[in-house]
Amino acid sequence: MKNWGIQTRVLFLALVPLTFIVLFISVHFVLTQLHDLDRMLQDRGQAIARGLAPACEYGVVSGNRAILSNLAQALLAEPDVVSVTITDLRGGVLARAAQTQTPSPGSDSKAEAEPYLFRAPIYQSEVVFDDLQSRDEVRRPTTVRLQRQVGWVAVELSPAATQSQQIHVLVESLAIIVFGLGATAIFAQRMARGVIRPIRALTATVERIRDGYLDSRVPQHSGGELGRLEVGINAMAEALTAARAQEQRRTEDALYLEKVRAQVTLESIGDGVITTDAEARVVYMNPVATQFTGWTRDSARGHALHEVFHLWDQSADGPEEYPIGDCLREGRSLRHDGHHLLVSRAGARIEIQDSAAPIRDRDGSIIGAVVVFHDVSQLQSMARRMAFLASHDPLTGLLNRREFEERLKVVLESARSEGLGHALLYLDLDQFKIVNDTCGHIAGDELLKQLAHHLAREIRALDVLARLGGDEFGIILENCSVEKARRIADGLRQFVKDFRFVWQHRSFEIGVSIGLVPITADAGNLTDVLAAADSACYVAKDKGRNRIHVYQSDDSALAQRQGEMQWVQRLRHGLETNNFDLYCQSIVPLAASAKNHGRFYEVLLRMHEKELVLPAAFIPAAERYHLMPAIDRWVIENVFTLLQRYVAQGRGSDAPVDRIAINLSGQSLGDEHFLEFVIECFVRHHISPTTICFEITETAAIANLTLARDFIARLKKMGCRFALDDFGSGLSSFGYLKTLPVDYLKIAGDFVRDVVEDPVDHAMVEAINQIGHVMDLTTIAESVETREILEKLRLSGVDYGQGLGIDPPRPLHEVLKLPEKEWRNLRARANVVL
Repeated sequence: MKNWGIQTRVLFLALVPLTFIVLFISVHFVLTQLHDLDRMLQDRGQAIARGLAPACEYGVVSGNRAILSNLAQALLAEPDVVSVTITDLRGGVLARAAQTQTPSPGSDSKAEAEPYLFRAPIYQSEVVFDDLQSRDEVRRPTTVRLQRQVGWVAVELSPAATQSQQIHVLVESLAIIVFGLGATAIFAQRMARGVIRPIRALTATVERIRDGYLDSRVPQHSGGELGRLEVGINAMAEALTAARAQEQRRTEDALYLEKVRAQVTLESIGDGVITTDAEARVVYMNPVATQFTGWTRDSARGHALHEVFHLWDQSADGPEEYPIGDCLREGRSLRHDGHHLLVSRAGARIEIQDSAAPIRDRDGSIIGAVVVFHDVSQLQSMARRMAFLASHDPLTGLLNRREFEERLKVVLESARSEGLGHALLYLDLDQFKIVNDTCGHIAGDELLKQLAHHLAREIRALDVLARLGGDEFGIILENCSVEKARRIADGLRQFVKDFRFVWQHRSFEIGVSIGLVPITADAGNLTDVLAAADSACYVAKDKGRNRIHVYQSDDSALAQRQGEMQWVQRLRHGLETNNFDLYCQSIVPLAASAKNHGRFYEVLLRMHEKELVLPAAFIPAAERYHLMPAIDRWVIENVFTLLQRYVAQGRGSDAPVDRIAINLSGQSLGDEHFLEFVIECFVRHHISPTTICFEITETAAIANLTLARDFIARLKKMGCRFALDDFGSGLSSFGYLKTLPVDYLKIAGDFVRDVVEDPVDHAMVEAINQIGHVMDLTTIAESVETREILEKLRLSGVDYGQGLGIDPPRPLHEVLKLPEKEWRNLRARANVVL
C-alpha cells in the first residue's frame, strides 16, 4: 500500500467504506427477507398439521383407514404439500399419501432442498353428559374435553416455492449492489482526477529538483493548500540554487584547508607513509618514510615501490616484493599482523608492521595506493622474550609446565591416532630441601640450573625436558619402549646420584626418584597420565627413594596410594567438621545358661558424605596415615557425651543400655597419652566404668602385647570390661589368649558366616567357644546374618550373638531415646584434641 499513487489512494479511501456500507445493508436486507419467507413456510406447515389432526380423530379411534386415506389424499391438493402420514402412538402407519414427482433430466436429487416436516398429535375427545336431565329429554353433551393422545399427523412441505422467492430476492439485491458500486466508482474516479492533477505537477517538479535541475518551477494555478504548496516549492528551489553556490565556495575552501592539515599530519606522525600512483610508482613520502628507506622524497618520486620500499625475506634469504599490485588491481586493503624486514638504501634492516589501502577518486576509480608502516623492532624483541617466558622456566631455561603439557597432549594424540609408543618420566629430587635449608634459596636455584643443564645433555635430542615446579622435572621420551625408557631413566638416576653440588666449599650429594608411565593408545587423557606419573614417583619415594617405579594400571601399590590419599583429606575434614555419626548394634544372649549382662550394645562408626560410609572403606587409610588415635578419641568423647546427657535426664532406672562396647585400634594402644585421655574422659563426664567395654582386635593386641596388657589392667581396676575382637583371624590366637585378661571372646565373622555349610568353620567355632568357656570367658559370635546361623550357634553353646540377622545397626541417640537435634548439638560442642 505504501507504493500506491495518490489517485489509487483517493479511490481506495472513497470506495472501501462505501462498499462495506452497501454490502452490510444488502446482506441485512437479504437475510431479513429469507428469514421471513422461511418463517411463513413453517407457520403454514404447522397450521396444516394442527388443522388435520382433529379431522383424523374418528378414523384413528374407529380404525377406519379409508377415511384417513381420503383426508390425506385431499390434503395433497395443496401445491407445497409433499406427503401426509397418519400413525398410531406406536408408529404404525394408518394412512399415507405423497406426491409422485418425476425428477427433471439432468437434475441432481441430492441438490434439492430437504422438505420441512411438521407433526401434530391426535387426541380422542371425551363427551360428558349431564345426568340430572330427565329421562324424557334428549341427552346433550354438556362438556367436551381431550382425554388421551391416540396418534400423530406428519405433514411434509416442499420449500421449493420459498426457494424460488429467495433466489429472486438474491438476484435483485445483487443487481442493486453492482449498480451502486459501479456508479460510486465512476463518481470517485472523476473526483480523483481533479484532485491529483496539481499534485502530479508538484511531484514532477520536485523530482527534477532532486535530480539537480534547480531552475525548475511549478505553474501556480491552484488555490488553497495546493496553491501555498506551489509557492513554497518554487521558493525552496530558489533557496537551493543560492545554497548550492555558497556550498561550492565553502567546499573549495574546506578542501584546501584539509589538504594543508593532511600535509602537516603526514609530516609529523611517527609512521612512515608512502603514496603511489595507479602504476605503483612513488608519488609522496613523509619524513619518517625517507628516514627508514634512506631515499629522499625527490629521488624516490617516480620509482617503482619495490625499489624504494625494499623488503627482505628471512626464510628464503632473498628479496621480497610487496604485494601492492593486489591492492591496486583488486581494490582491497592489505594488513599484515606479522612483520616484514625493511632494508634501507644504505643496507640497514629494521622490522616493520605495515598496511596498504587503495586511493580512489570521486567516481570510485583507483588512482593509487597508500602504504603505512612503523618500526616494531623493539616490540618484536619484547614479544619474543614474552613468548619465551610463556613457554619456558625463567630460572633453568627449560620448558615450563604449561608448554610441557601442550607437548604431552601432542604425544598422547599420536599414540591414539598412529599407535606409537612413548614414555613419560616424572623426576623428583631427593634431599633437595637440605641444600635449601642449609645454604639458602640462592644455592637451591643454582643447583637446579646446573642440574637442568646436565640433564638436557643426558637425554636424546628429540626428547622433551621441562621443569614442572620446585624440584620436579618431566621428560617426554618419544618413540621409546618401556625397556628403553627404563634404561634411560636408570641412567638419569645414576647421573644425579653421582652429581656433586659444591657451594661455598661444601659438597652435597642428592638423588632422584623417578616415576615412569608408558604412553600408549589407551593411556587416557593428560590429567590421567600426569596423575599416574606423580603417583608412580611417590611410590618410588615411598619405597626408599633414589629408585624408579614403572606405572601399571593394575598396580596395587598405586591404587592403594591413590585411594588412601583421597581418604586422608576426607577423614581430616570429617574430624574437623564432626562429619561422623555413632550407630550401635545389640549383642543378645543365645544360650539359656549365658550370664545376662543386661542390654549390651557395640558402638559402630559411620561417616557422613552423600551417603553413610562404613568403616571398612576408610579404616585402612586411617591406620596407614596414623589417624586412628584421633578417630578413637572422637568416638570416646562423643559416646561419653551422649551417656552423660542420658544420665543427666534421670533415665538410669529404665536405661535401654546397660553396657556399651567401644572399639580401639592398635595405634591408640601404642599412644602413651591415650590411656590418660580415656581416664580423663571418665572423670570429666562422670561415666561409670562398669558400663563400658573396650574391644581390641586380636592383631592389634598381639602387635602391642605389653602395652595392651598394661592398658587392660589399668582400666579393669576401674571396672571396665574388655573383649578380644576378631578372634581366630591371627596365627597364634590360642597362644596369646592366655596372656590377655579379657572378659569376652568375639569369634571372627569369617568363621561364623559359613558355619552352617562349612564343617571346618563349624569346628573352629566350637573349638573357640569351648576354649573360651574353659578359660571362663563369655563368647560372642559376630556376623550372625540368618536364622539358620543363629540356631547353629545356639546348638553349639555360644553365649551371645551379634549381626544383621538379629538386630541391624541403629543410631545410638535413638537407642538412648535422645532427640536427633539434641545429639547434633552435643556432637558440635564435643572438644576432642586431635
